[in-house]
Amino acid sequence: MTLPLPQNAAPIVHARMKGLRPAGLVIVSLRGRVLTQQPLVLAEPGMAYDWRWVRGLDVCVYVHDLDNWALTLRAIALAEPTNLDVWNPDGNWGAHVYLVPTAEDVDKPVSMWIRELDFLEWMDFQNNDFLTGRTYARGPGGVPYAVDP
Repeated sequence: MTLPLPQNAAPIVHARMKGLRPAGLVIVSLRGRVLTQQPLVLAEPGMAYDWRWVRGLDVCVYVHDLDNWALTLRAIALAEPTNLDVWNPDGNWGAHVYLVPTAEDVDKPVSMWIRELDFLEWMDFQNNDFLTGRTYARGPGGVPYAVDP
């Protein structure tokens, strides 16, 4: 069975097939359309999609307080984006998302790990930077720095 792509993901997939990729952050919204200049992909919370196209990309998932978004976030994390964040516009908070082994996984081979989500909440200045649209780039060593201080 082939899983569908979320809405607006096809142009990104076609570009990736040509060796291209989005220059910045890809927004995946589970709450409908949001105002952004970044590539915007729309998905329904809990619906199964093909997320392989996010591998190696910086992704931020917009969520809603009332939705069960953990399954979708986990599916995206399993596709191995370079960076995965979650943003909740209702509460103006964000977090970096990690996929970590469970306590039961540690004694198993890595190929059998179940994994679970773990979150590192953004600090207040990071939430404010995201709200105001401040952008960052990565230096040669991977360290982020503000492009527009």
